[in-house]
Amino acid sequence: MNDQKVMFRTGLKDSIAIVAGFIPACFTFGLVGKGLGLGSLEVFLLSALVFAGASQFIGVKMLAAGAAAPVILLLTLIINLRYLFISLSFGGQLNRNISVLARTWIGFSLTEEVYAVSMIPREEVNRKTENEKMNQPLGLPYLLGLQIPPYVANLIATASGITLASYIPALYLPALNTSLYALLIALVVPQLKGSLRNMAICISAAGSSWLLNPLLGNSSILIAMLIGMAVGSLIKGQVKAEKGVSI
Repeated sequence: MNDQKVMFRTGLKDSIAIVAGFIPACFTFGLVGKGLGLGSLEVFLLSALVFAGASQFIGVKMLAAGAAAPVILLLTLIINLRYLFISLSFGGQLNRNISVLARTWIGFSLTEEVYAVSMIPREEVNRKTENEKMNQPLGLPYLLGLQIPPYVANLIATASGITLASYIPALYLPALNTSLYALLIALVVPQLKGSLRNMAICISAAGSSWLLNPLLGNSSILIAMLIGMAVGSLIKGQVKAEKGVSI
């Protein structure tokens, strides 16, 4: 029981950075939704039920433009295909004892930020003893602590944006919406330190996305992820410069 409490508190601690990035972005979503003329309940439910970043903004804009529901659903599915690749990697890290119901919540509340943070090695999560492997599976207590605060922050910030929409000038919206990009960069950069494999994956994926975006638009993200995965699989060793260990 004590171990579970420790893991839950560790998850709460690790979620702080995610919450800090979510608050301005979700606040902006509430502002944008109301600014486009949608009802408060519509905007709030989009934030509560979709919880998928970019597709929320696209969905709310398409709703305001009068797009048909099947079109919105199809576009949202295409944009969120990236979660297929994230889930394949993330699912392999979960403790096998986690129930189907709990996995449903974990899958629903899985975001790029949660994935990035959960992949960062921590002493509390990855304990090394004579009888244990270095990489322990991600347990439910830790994931609850990591995923619940960002989701709650999403709801509160969206509701705040809806409430204050008439008081915030549209001029400030772009600045508020860049917070998630800054957060993702802050989460990814530490994992590049001392890891030639991670750096190669990041450079190949980012470069591919940049080159293909003018031709393919959002679809370039999916292809860039596949290219990054291919590069990662080709590089057999991962060098940890600070430890001098090859994995």
